[in-house]
Amino acid sequence: MVSMQDLIASFPAQLSKSIEIGRNQKVTNPTNEIKNVVIAGLGGSGIGGSIVESIIINEIKVPVIICKTYDIPAFVGKHTLFIASSFSGGTEETLIALSQVKDAKIACVTSGGELLNICVENNYDYVQIPNEAPCPRAFLGYSFIQVLFLLKNYGLINDSFEAELEKAVKALHEKKELIHLEAKRLADIFRGELPIIYSDTRLLATITRFQQQINENAKQLCHINHMPEMNHNELVGWQLDKEVYKNTAVLLVKTAYDNPRTRLRMDICEEIFLQKTPSVFSLYAEGESFIEQVIFLINIFDWASWYLAEKNGVDSFEVNIISHLKNELGKVPLSL
Repeated sequence: MVSMQDLIASFPAQLSKSIEIGRNQKVTNPTNEIKNVVIAGLGGSGIGGSIVESIIINEIKVPVIICKTYDIPAFVGKHTLFIASSFSGGTEETLIALSQVKDAKIACVTSGGELLNICVENNYDYVQIPNEAPCPRAFLGYSFIQVLFLLKNYGLINDSFEAELEKAVKALHEKKELIHLEAKRLADIFRGELPIIYSDTRLLATITRFQQQINENAKQLCHINHMPEMNHNELVGWQLDKEVYKNTAVLLVKTAYDNPRTRLRMDICEEIFLQKTPSVFSLYAEGESFIEQVIFLINIFDWASWYLAEKNGVDSFEVNIISHLKNELGKVPLSL
């Protein structure tokens, strides 16, 4: 049986294969002008949409909303591009959200299941991705890259991301040793501690991915927030006695794309955190583009979550508690 270690190691190959699939996408022209985009997905599928939003935010000219619940925004209509992403094709929140969509241009990303059946029956555009990863969180390379290609193919973004993706894949191979060194460092930092991770707002989706991987792979809680927002509320939570923070470890994740004022805020906050805990660290992204830096960080974070799972003595693959939740939900019939 394939292991989580194997799946993380295959990330560069997955990215390359996903680029190939994206370049062979076939979509139909929208009937109406697209004036807004909604990307629906949960968990390992949903985070791909959030990462895409962070990548395209400075390019796309229409608003993009990420839908991670059962209900769709009221504005969804004939000028909406609605992208539903579900690795299994059976995510109930995504299926229910899709069932509410009227008149919009619909496209889906899935490996099969009910979502694929709906696409075929209704002649929706769809991208079928390989069913080779046995858990959604291990197919991130497929989810976010296919959404990027969909947005390009509908004329909403240009194709510059393609070359950036190829450079990112090459960099993962070239920086493999550094990636593992940083991942092991983070695992050592977070073992037995509550990870508290901060970044610039644009990187929020990327550190959310890290939080989710720590949760699912290492079976450990993790807190994240972003600056400057946390400076207006959460920062006040750092005023109690040192004893309160003795089992915390703070990580500041930094990129070349951070707002300069946000970076200044990070530097000031670092001094504040150090007054409460000695466990304050920084991680600097590498890469020539925002995409390359995000992918570099994701690979470090995925490996860090696996190394942390090993240190915690847990099975990085199993998510029995989620299976239990789904079984309990299954006792109440789902109607679409």
